Amino acid sequence: MNAPTVLLAAALAGASAFGPAAAAPPIEAVVLHRGHGMGYGGAITAAYRARVLYADGRYTTDAKEALGTGPRIDGRWQREGGGYLLQPDKAGAKPERIEARMKARPAARGATLEGEYRSLSGVGASGMGVPVVAAARALHFRRDGTLTANASASAGTGDTVATGHRGAAARYALNGWTITMTGADGRSDTRLFYFFPEGDDVIGVGASTLSRRR
Repeated sequence: MNAPTVLLAAALAGASAFGPAAAAPPIEAVVLHRGHGMGYGGAITAAYRARVLYADGRYTTDAKEALGTGPRIDGRWQREGGGYLLQPDKAGAKPERIEARMKARPAARGATLEGEYRSLSGVGASGMGVPVVAAARALHFRRDGTLTANASASAGTGDTVATGHRGAAARYALNGWTITMTGADGRSDTRLFYFFPEGDDVIGVGASTLSRRR
């Protein structure tokens, strides 16, 4: 694996990659379940997790592996009113009801993006003698079909901060629920892709959620 491919993987550690030969099950829709997560400095933040709905009535909550030939199946789904009812296979599990407004949007074939989309997470709390460690993953898209992937990490206790940064260039192509990124050596990675329901400022790539930096 060459340097650009390694760095693309590092920039999106939550996204599983599949080569062009992998046949993904047909996707009917991607919907978003709202939960909670731990943000930078220990703050509680809203976290949106994708449910990938396949055309055969099954679904998976594993966005990382959703494009594989044998994805994990978590249950079955059906339309309910204007929204969706997801019934897990696990015995005794309660169904999830997801409103229509939480339906993600696919990309038009050949669409392009502009700007840096970043994901930021961390643990710890500054001012309490507890090291704060943050890991940022970013994709800088350009309208000409190129992107730069960056992965960085920082750690500090208030007075001292250490950082690391690295980047790799590639070309990208959007098509429906997928994004294909191709390195300089011609190797390509295909991953799940979607826009959040309102606007193009927040996207999902594999299991990662990234927002456009303003």
